[in-house]
Amino acid sequence: MRIILKVSSSNEDCNGGCEFALLDLTPELARLAVGRIATLREQKSLDPDIDEVYYWAYFAEYFSPCKDPASPGEEVEGTGMTLEEMLDELAIEEKEIACVPETFQVPPHLIAAV
Repeated sequence: MRIILKVSSSNEDCNGGCEFALLDLTPELARLAVGRIATLREQKSLDPDIDEVYYWAYFAEYFSPCKDPASPGEEVEGTGMTLEEMLDELAIEEKEIACVPETFQVPPHLIAAV
């Protein structure tokens, strides 16, 4: 399953071109996420003052439809829509998560280097 997530940055002035993340949610990754959630809940029950836990991996591809404003809106392959139109149709700003077709690809020039 491929999903798009709305992401945010702690830097209110710059999100580094990372407004959204495209993620292939495989069964293995889903199990890993559920395990990490359980671990965090356990840690929170042992120490209610725990505030943040960080994991860093390259499971997601971060992107922004506005990363290249000089480039005209190009269609997402096979959809007849621009990336911005597709995100609007998915209501990603409100829902913060949406499933997309397995064939969905972000144009390379809109991918953030993280």
